[in-house]
Amino acid sequence: MLIADYIKSKLGKFGVTIDDNELAALFLKNGIGSDETYIVDSVDKIERALYEYIPELLVVSSITEGGFGISYDKEGILDYYALLCHNLGLENKLTVQQPKVRNKSYLW
Repeated sequence: MLIADYIKSKLGKFGVTIDDNELAALFLKNGIGSDETYIVDSVDKIERALYEYIPELLVVSSITEGGFGISYDKEGILDYYALLCHNLGLENKLTVQQPKVRNKSYLW
């Protein structure tokens, strides 16, 4: 199986279709050959490419026009992205940092 087929299949689970040109650009950015086959040694490279692509994907909004709609499972994508971040040991860029409440009453 080609890496391109794997990525299309993986994103397809969430209702996302990726254009071939966009996929080629993603491969170039991440040092993946367009005709590379999916092997165990390439998993980290593929996950890293998806890690960098998903935030860009979420910027695009759902489109509905004339009874035809294009949408995707945003919650599913966010959960998958969180899993990728955990597996790769990278920062989750999509979580909003909550302010921390600290007890400073000892200063009064």
